[in-house]
Amino acid sequence: MKKMRRLVAVLLAAMMVLSLSACGGGDSGSDGTGSAGGESSGEGKIGLMVGTVAISEEEYRSAEAWQNELGEDKVVIQTYPDNFMSEEETTISNMLSLVSDPDIKVVIFLQGVPGSSAAITRAKEVRPDILYINGGPNEDPDVACEAADICIDYDNYSAGAQMADRAKEMGAETMIYYSFPRHQGYEKVAYAGNQCEERCKELGIEFVRVTIPDPQSDAGTAGTQQFIVEDVPKQLETYGPNTAFFDTNTMSTPAVIKAVYDAGEGIYMNPSQSSPFNGYPEALGISVPEDKTNDYEWMIQAIQDKLAETGDNGRFSTRTIPNVVMEMNTSVEYALAYLNGETGGEKVDMDVMKEALIKAAGTDDVSFNTYDVNGLKYDNFALVMGPWTML
Repeated sequence: MKKMRRLVAVLLAAMMVLSLSACGGGDSGSDGTGSAGGESSGEGKIGLMVGTVAISEEEYRSAEAWQNELGEDKVVIQTYPDNFMSEEETTISNMLSLVSDPDIKVVIFLQGVPGSSAAITRAKEVRPDILYINGGPNEDPDVACEAADICIDYDNYSAGAQMADRAKEMGAETMIYYSFPRHQGYEKVAYAGNQCEERCKELGIEFVRVTIPDPQSDAGTAGTQQFIVEDVPKQLETYGPNTAFFDTNTMSTPAVIKAVYDAGEGIYMNPSQSSPFNGYPEALGISVPEDKTNDYEWMIQAIQDKLAETGDNGRFSTRTIPNVVMEMNTSVEYALAYLNGETGGEKVDMDVMKEALIKAAGTDDVSFNTYDVNGLKYDNFALVMGPWTML
């Protein structure tokens, strides 16, 4: 049945492409944008493939904010399944459904969970004209960059050392690093962890790896969070109040923040998906009004006010601009520039991508690099970071 649904989706998408070719007529330009000179008039829709509110509210709310701003006739939202590890065929099917709309000219997949590259590759078979952007790819760069036209991600390759520096700045003597085998199989996560460990050694910080249950395993999110709630106090008892914590998964983040907060000691430098919205509202019991769900400045102030009530300011921090927001907004700004012909019809223009980042962030106090790690270079992979904020 799954194979039959997949076949039908592929055939429908293929028929749509053929009908477009017949109706569009003539030369669509070598760049595939649908304009003779290789430049777009700004017409066309942007498809956003994101997680559900249940798995990543920030992803969905960021997409929703753009849909509200530009209109449903300009931005189409599709979701990937919550159980993406076991439902790759559904991810592919949802992607094919998205690109079956002939007006879709750009697709942004964020975050690029395992299966995103397969979905993009399959979509390209029927819609090669579309610009595909993979945000926060959780697959190896060679896989992600081969499938997507552009990849954009938080600069994990600089973040590890900066995480250790931040911990030292906040008074850490020990760092507890929570993760699990699946995440350590992601090249960027493993790289950042190893870099953080090396930098901790240089700074005289004891680095301790602790394996937690994978929320995608039978334990589920509840099992992961229960482990954290029980383990944080044990680590503080063992290593003392100047113990810093970092976890590599968004599902564990609320539990770590709450456990550190409830303990009245310990340090939490940054959520893995660096954002004031990642874990902090749930952990601190902050209710976020509907009109503030994408307002990170409001969220930062709300967290600071909450921590001030108990004298806990200075034990927590985050990046000022949330990773997901920064990647989403940069990608959409780039998509708009592309549709408006500002890339000269080229799908990849990193100068325009950098300008899109600055526009999205509202400041030039940002870090922008292309992937150049361990001798491997990918000119279509943008690595970005924003400034820190103490909470």
